[in-house]
Amino acid sequence: MRNIRFISLIVLFVGIAVLMVFQATRESTAAVLLPEDLAATPAGKDLMRIRVGGRVASDAIDYQMDPEFVLRFKVHNLPKEKQDVTAFARIPVVYKGLKPDMFAAGRDVIIDGEYRGGVLYASKLLTQCPSKYEPPSPMKQAR
Repeated sequence: MRNIRFISLIVLFVGIAVLMVFQATRESTAAVLLPEDLAATPAGKDLMRIRVGGRVASDAIDYQMDPEFVLRFKVHNLPKEKQDVTAFARIPVVYKGLKPDMFAAGRDVIIDGEYRGGVLYASKLLTQCPSKYEPPSPMKQAR
């Protein structure tokens, strides 16, 4: 009788632990999309908890600081070699918060948020730093 209680408690604790892990991973995962995927979304369909990777379009960037910080810009797909970016769909983005230091037109960004009514409402905005690595020149190595 005592062994049955002990085994029942172990099974109960393991079950609770599995449910907690499942819930934690479910809450932290998000679909990763491109701006063209959002542009192809049927009208009226909202997407919650998504992650979008793209490039800040060279269209107007609007940063309002009063009464609250609101950054508005557009994002498009990352171009492959020799691709014309003017053909890409541009998705409007609204981000409430401080503008990241590295944010600028042409910069690659990763956006977490919700897509509603044709607008991506960002809850997180991450910018990727441009690569500053340059291989050492042969002249400097010879010295």
